[in-house]
Amino acid sequence: MLNKKRKLLVVLFVIVLILPLSTKASEIQSYQNPSYEEIARKLEVIARSKNIPSVILKVVAFVETGWRQFDKNGNVVTNHAGPRPGLGIMQVTSYNDSDTELVNRLKYDIDYNISVGADLLNAKWDFAPKIGDGDRNKLENWYFALWAYNGWATVNNPNNAEARGRVAYQDAIIRRAAIEYLQGVVTPVQITPIPPHLLPIGTLPDRSLTWETPEPYTLGDLRVRLGDDPSRGDIQGSITRIAGKNRIETVNQIALTGWPHGTETVIITRSDDFPDALAGVPLAKKYAAPILITDPNELDSKVIDVLNTLKPTTAIIIGGKGAISENTETQLREVLHWTEDIRRIAGQNRFETAALIAQEFPKENLIAIATGMDFPDALSLASAAASADIPLLLTATDAVPESTIQTMRDLQPRGIYLVGGESAVSAGVVEKLSQESGIAAENIIRIYGSNRYETSVKVAEEFHPEAGGIFLATGQNFTDPLAAGALAASKYGSLLLVPPGGFSIGSPIENYLMKQPYSTDVTIVGGESIIDEHTVLQIQYLLKHI
Repeated sequence: MLNKKRKLLVVLFVIVLILPLSTKASEIQSYQNPSYEEIARKLEVIARSKNIPSVILKVVAFVETGWRQFDKNGNVVTNHAGPRPGLGIMQVTSYNDSDTELVNRLKYDIDYNISVGADLLNAKWDFAPKIGDGDRNKLENWYFALWAYNGWATVNNPNNAEARGRVAYQDAIIRRAAIEYLQGVVTPVQITPIPPHLLPIGTLPDRSLTWETPEPYTLGDLRVRLGDDPSRGDIQGSITRIAGKNRIETVNQIALTGWPHGTETVIITRSDDFPDALAGVPLAKKYAAPILITDPNELDSKVIDVLNTLKPTTAIIIGGKGAISENTETQLREVLHWTEDIRRIAGQNRFETAALIAQEFPKENLIAIATGMDFPDALSLASAAASADIPLLLTATDAVPESTIQTMRDLQPRGIYLVGGESAVSAGVVEKLSQESGIAAENIIRIYGSNRYETSVKVAEEFHPEAGGIFLATGQNFTDPLAAGALAASKYGSLLLVPPGGFSIGSPIENYLMKQPYSTDVTIVGGESIIDEHTVLQIQYLLKHI
């Protein structure tokens, strides 16, 4: 009998030990987040269905919760900062908390949570002031909608936030988008914010006004096939436009975009004529420098602003005092008061100036030669050559200047690239180059097309059959391709010249673009009056962005 009682006690003891554990296990449902790759896909699909660039929805979700619906303990990520808890990956706060079914769905259905968050963002788009033409695919046009997603309040006015030592919510979103916040899953995307000085201090922007789209602007993926997303990491490149109100401001924007953290060196040349500037692109690549342009007789006020932003410790002026006057140089020295390292490279003419620049490059290298009588061919070759650290020398159509010959002798090149057909550089010039360099005429590589646009493609095909990036500029003025060429060279990208009205079906530019991988980044240089949106759509289609 005693043994039976003992056995019964043991059984009861075991039941008592097990009961709480089994009860607890039955009451708790363990939840886990999907993989980052799966969440990326969910965000992409839902964003596209809601007509939101997926870049925007993804970065909002990351800033809100780090792409988490559940915490490490399997509980719903919840924020109790407001009157109603923010729930899940999108931190949704707009819901009826007495509707248990809806609340549970927001908590435990990540797809539904993302969808509701996207609907809220769209509601903020409709509520907030309009930006630009209202194109939802321009990422910059979402600035006020992002502001409103966190609250249409002065706390998110960048001026107010800065006064309190904070970063406004929408600016935090933009900064996060610019970095690889999830390695291998997203890639950085540049979004230009509305400058704080344009916003009212201490109040909210006027909703009755239409605000200009900040430039440069970046296009999203609303016309992109599912799976080809610019924030996914390995599929899609971005399309960005860099433009200013005039040629000087466009060049300024190129410098600020390409060198966002400043630069040690800047190249300064004149804004109204091309000869001295032609050979400046390889020099810019050599010193990792942007090119800035100014009026010959006065340092442009906007250029002064850029110099104060970039804070260079070295400035190189290209051209004599007729190209950049003494007065302009004096102004430059006053602006760059923190450095004495300001020098000028100037010959008696464009050929001598190019020769002096070329002498800063090592011997027994390749050299590039172009006509000095016009800019398109020279700038196309200058950018491509610069990416390979090759200097550019200039020639006349039917004769080789003595300064070019002497420098070529000094450099002892092992190969020559020549751009342009015989109407630009004659056969007699090729023969002279061969005699002076010791390189057989048949080994001098001549690159040319039927016009400046095809020539730029031929140059790109020779140097960059698969480009690290593509920069499109007009072939009608020299300043855009000059500065864009320096940026392209620094990125080992191709510079292509685009004719007015874009390019035609089956054109060399189209054929080149079709050969590039989907991940190629494209930069449009110049406003819509220079390269229109129809051309941008053509590019999107050719790179399978549509």
